[in-house]
Amino acid sequence: MSKAEVAIDLQDINVSFDKKGETFTAVDDVSLQVRQGSVYGIVGYSGAGKSTLVRVINLLQRPTSGTVTVSGQNLQELNDKKLRKVRKKIGMIFQQFNLLQSRTVLNNVEYPLLSEKTPHAKRKAKAQRLLELVGLADYAASYPEDLSGGQKQRVAIARALANDPDILISDEATSALDPQTTDSILQLLQKLNEKFGLTVVLITHEMEVIKSICQEMAVMEDGRIIERGPVGQVFAQPKQSLTQTFIESAANVTQMRQQVVDDDLLANLTAGERLLYLQFSSQVTDESVISELTAKFGIKANILFANVQKVAQLSLGYMLVILSEKDGKVEPGITYLKNVGVTVTDLAVQERSPENDS
Repeated sequence: MSKAEVAIDLQDINVSFDKKGETFTAVDDVSLQVRQGSVYGIVGYSGAGKSTLVRVINLLQRPTSGTVTVSGQNLQELNDKKLRKVRKKIGMIFQQFNLLQSRTVLNNVEYPLLSEKTPHAKRKAKAQRLLELVGLADYAASYPEDLSGGQKQRVAIARALANDPDILISDEATSALDPQTTDSILQLLQKLNEKFGLTVVLITHEMEVIKSICQEMAVMEDGRIIERGPVGQVFAQPKQSLTQTFIESAANVTQMRQQVVDDDLLANLTAGERLLYLQFSSQVTDESVISELTAKFGIKANILFANVQKVAQLSLGYMLVILSEKDGKVEPGITYLKNVGVTVTDLAVQERSPENDS
């Protein structure tokens, strides 16, 4: 992408801390570009370095080394006054909301404007408009303690918008919310992205959040980015085992795999039966591939689990199936599945692999 298209450009970022005389590396040689007006997701488990990395974007965390460029400006070259000005254009929302309990909802939203020479009436009117935007117009006089978790997060989002930011960073902002509330907050963030052209960076440990609204994504582990790309591409063709784990969890495949162990399915297979894990891409999900196995090859298919999820206009399917044939010859059927684009994993073979023996 051209320089004009890049909202955030992190190059060779390292962040190290001294802990009791030892050096701890939280971010290890990370380079990342976020396209202007996009929704970019960064996923990883706790301790992966996600939050440290996004704090580098506005230099709340200064990198040990590397270059931070936002909207074409090298932030490390700015004096304190200019840096404060840039920071106002980078809104942040957090898991714990960080609201001022002694102030009303309206006061919380207008709080970032208090340092500006903005007339009181104008400041109040802007805060009220922002509350309308996030669906809380009737709660202006309420206090944070009177609100639900989802409502508190909407106040936090309104407050983050007070300075008309170009970039909005969401650091695990939905982690403390129930699934339904999470969906509503994600829909709001998507609306803001589309309405104002906001560049949104989402930090999360939940792949459901990534697939809901992100266009591009990165996976972090031990301070490094181990995989990145368009969301649909990463979901359809994950290259790293951690990425595969995240994706399978989002599709409930993790529970299915555990059920294989709990029910001891592999040990209970009869002669000629094969327990297969099938992964479909959008090109083949509409084909009756399982029916074709019976029609073409006389193979019986016992489907134990099936799920399809939509990701970035792609349909991705997952299936656990036992294949069997009278004379035990299922290989032609497996070859057929692979030829039509199905990824086939023989769980018995996987169980015997050296990786699982260690």
